[in-house]
Order: sequence, then structure tokens, then C-alpha cells
Amino acid sequence: MKQLRRYGLILLWAALLPLGAFAQTPDEQDTILRDFLWQNFINQPADKRPKIGLALSAGGVRGFAHVGTLEALSNAGLPVDMISGTSMGAIIGALYAAGLPTDKLWDISSHLSLKSITSDYNVMGLFRFFFAKKLPSSANLADFFYSQLGDIQFEDLKIPFSCAAMDIKTGERIVFNSGPLAIAVRASMNLPGVFAPVEYRHRKLVDGAVVDYLPVESVKKMGADYIIASVTPLDFFSTTPKTVAAYLLRVVDVRGAAMIEESAQKANFVLTNRVVDVGTLELDKLHQAGEVGIVEAHQHLEDLQQSLLLFSLPYVLKK
Repeated sequence: MKQLRRYGLILLWAALLPLGAFAQTPDEQDTILRDFLWQNFINQPADKRPKIGLALSAGGVRGFAHVGTLEALSNAGLPVDMISGTSMGAIIGALYAAGLPTDKLWDISSHLSLKSITSDYNVMGLFRFFFAKKLPSSANLADFFYSQLGDIQFEDLKIPFSCAAMDIKTGERIVFNSGPLAIAVRASMNLPGVFAPVEYRHRKLVDGAVVDYLPVESVKKMGADYIIASVTPLDFFSTTPKTVAAYLLRVVDVRGAAMIEESAQKANFVLTNRVVDVGTLELDKLHQAGEVGIVEAHQHLEDLQQSLLLFSLPYVLKK
């Protein structure tokens, strides 16, 4: 595989920079070559390179790892042409698509709590939250989006974005890509069994993780040529459900694990963020999850760059 990558990079090198041989070691030559080609790639006009899409998985608090992913990719200069997210991936993806920088997303992690999502969480704490006869509303999340972005529409976003929810009455996957952003994102993260369904356009909507845990197919339909999937699978071994709601969330995650395997095969590159010892609703651990995303992206950044450069070879040779 390394020889195949090197052969492809040499072809790109010959196409873009026909210079003499270097005195460095092969590994140093690879680094110089990749860095040069990468700079050339990220400076190409959008119509001269493949369209790059990001698929951000569900995963509750674990999904905050996507912030670390976005920071690492942004620092590397990787252009993002479209994003699709589910649940926490929808929250992070929507905020980023609206133009919020990653440092602002990190700041949000310090202030987000269950009160930011539902007004039904009060001084009685988790006992009332999990065992009340009426499911709490997630309406506060829409208010949170208004406070961050105003009354923004999908059409106003700086990067094209979509997210998914499920109609609890029919089991249909509902994909949002136009209209009001806040209600769509709220529906996409509206955890079944934890929050009351979101009523919107004659539908009752719950978390899209039930039907589209990793939205690779969604971002492909948006027009992406090359898809990077950021995945936050459940840590089945270090966390044990202790409440009825937690068991319901575990069912969603078990189903999600099967969907991840199928969807990941359709992506061109997968970043697997293994966030351990973090429960779905442990919002005080958002920052911890985000750090996992940074480490994972940095560890695989060179492989991603080489994969994307090889994929881009036909676009380069067409020039």
C-alpha cells in the first residue's frame, strides 16, 4: 500500500513540479512531496478539485469529538464543501456551517447543560428528568440556536448542510436541507424516550440516529465526490446503563453500531473517535470528547492527505 501511495504521489509530483532529485531520505522526500502537493491542492479553485463532504455521526456527548476533528482539518487547510450531521453531529455541523469558528464551539462546551436543552430539568435533577410521567421538551435547544445564530435558514449557511430526523409515526427518515435551521437541528438530536417528539409540519420527529447514525449517503446526495466520516462509536465496555432512559439510549447506540459499519464502507476516509467513559448526556465531559477528536485527526492527517491527493489525481491531469 505504501508503494502504491508513493507511486501515485510521484505521478502527481511529475505533473505539478518536474524538479531534480532530492538528497533527502525517501521518508523525507515523501514529506516534502506531500506538503507541496497539499498546499497546491488546498489552493485550487473548487471546480478544479473533488468536492469534499463531511459526515458527522450521532453519539450524544461523544459526538463533541467532531469539534476536535473540525479544528484539526481546518488548521490543515482542508476545504469543506458540504456537511451532513445527525444528532450531536447535526448541532456541531450546523454551527460550523453557519460560520462559527472552532474556538467558539469549544467555548460553547463550557456553557452547555441540560438546562440549555430543556426547561423541564430543574432542581429535582435527573430523578424528575428520567422518571416524570410526561417526557420533557427539548424546546430550549431551539432557543439556544437562536441565541447563537439568530433566525437563520439553511439557505443562509456558509457551507451547504443537511441533517436527519425520524418521523415516530411512520419510521421515515426525514432529511432537512432547507427552511428554518433551529427546528431541524432540534429534531435531529431529539433523543427518543428522553425528550417528547418535536411536532413540525404534521410530523412527530425524534433523533435521526435511529435511521441515519452516520449520514454518509446524505452528504453523497448533496454532491460530495470525496467523503470524510467522523464517527463516535459507543464504548460498550466502560459504561453500563443505570436508568430506563439510559437503556433506551443504549438500544439506539447498538442499532447505530450496525449502521456505522454499513455507512463507513461508503466513505472515502473514516476517523474513528473512541471516546471512553463518557455517557450520552454527560454534558460536563464535552471538552474531553472534543480532545479525542483532535488526537484522532492529527494521528491520521498524513494518511488522509495522501488518500485525498491520490483521489484528486484525475482532476489534476485534466488541467
